[in-house]
Amino acid sequence: MLLENFYGSSLRWIEAHLSGKNWLWKLTLFAVALSLFLAFPPYSLLFNHLTHNGVSLDAWVFIRNQAEDLLHPKDMDYDVRRENMIFRWTLPLLSFLTGHNVLLILIIQGVLGVLFLYKIARYTYSVSGDKVVTALFVTAIANIFVSVWAFADVHGYGDEYAFFFLLLALLSKNPLVIFLSLQIAFFTDERAVVAGGYLLLWWMGTKAFRNNDFSVPGLLKSVFTGESLVVWVAWAIYFTIREYVQMTYFPHHTYSTIGTPVLLANAHRNGLGSSIWGAFEGTWLILIAAFLVLYLAKRFWLLLALMAGFAVLVATGIYVHDIDRALSYGFPFILLAAFILIETSSTATIRLILFLTMVICVCHPQVFYMGYNKILWLEPLPVKLLMLIDHRMQWGLFS
Repeated sequence: MLLENFYGSSLRWIEAHLSGKNWLWKLTLFAVALSLFLAFPPYSLLFNHLTHNGVSLDAWVFIRNQAEDLLHPKDMDYDVRRENMIFRWTLPLLSFLTGHNVLLILIIQGVLGVLFLYKIARYTYSVSGDKVVTALFVTAIANIFVSVWAFADVHGYGDEYAFFFLLLALLSKNPLVIFLSLQIAFFTDERAVVAGGYLLLWWMGTKAFRNNDFSVPGLLKSVFTGESLVVWVAWAIYFTIREYVQMTYFPHHTYSTIGTPVLLANAHRNGLGSSIWGAFEGTWLILIAAFLVLYLAKRFWLLLALMAGFAVLVATGIYVHDIDRALSYGFPFILLAAFILIETSSTATIRLILFLTMVICVCHPQVFYMGYNKILWLEPLPVKLLMLIDHRMQWGLFS
């Protein structure tokens, strides 16, 4: 009975603290604070970059070059990352508008990270009607890569901009909002272009449950009508712009990594398995539970479509070094899995699954793989403070 009592008292404690008119904001800020405490960002890298007291973060250097001349950026051949950045225009535009203020861009990124969680919290409560379910789910999401990266990404990758605008498109009913959000996401990183397909699967799944139509014609109709149609238009315009710019200004540009699944090579494979787990951590429980629900309910066509989409997510991830970033663009699968559980399971069952999910996500160290067998740990705040004291006292414990 001890574990049952602990579980019950934990839920009662959570529910007791979810009161007041602004409880969603309180929940969101608590989840962010907990995430920052458990995985404190590498702000020392940013400090060294801004003060020129160490190695400059090369992505920010090239972003500034792009901001100064987007179609003729300097040093394009200097680094493979820069080679891959020539069609990523969101951060260069922000750099131009802010006068190359890296700190301001990162503050905006952090604000979007907070709004990302808040919008997920608001949507979860709107479909579940349960504050405890919302709290457990949001706390779990706050402590996996897709949310942690909003504050930990000081390198100039900008993925959180893409995550936020993909979510904005996913939850919106306004075609113009969806279209503009997708263009911003697409021009932030090419991974978002692939993620447009995950939005199609989101609308396919949610509409299937709401219309109680899991037939092949019904599923296919949802992929080509309504909000989904906007994705197809956004893709067409994005690729038209990209093709024109490449043919006109970068006719000889190539990607050296195209056609090579780099994470299967001996030099990189060590981080593959841990990243497939670590990008989702405890939310794997939600994904597995939702897939099992579809199987038991004999919703085989929807299950097949989602499994195919998830296979695309993993397959595209192994073509890049930083697989955690690539896999995190699959966050719509987590949201859809939660939606499926809410639609098909009792509140008691959902609470239990999400409680275990939250515990795993909170307790799991935030590690990610950046390629070249380099696995990084975002240390908790107490460890960061100990590292700072060690550096000041010159003890050499972390040298």
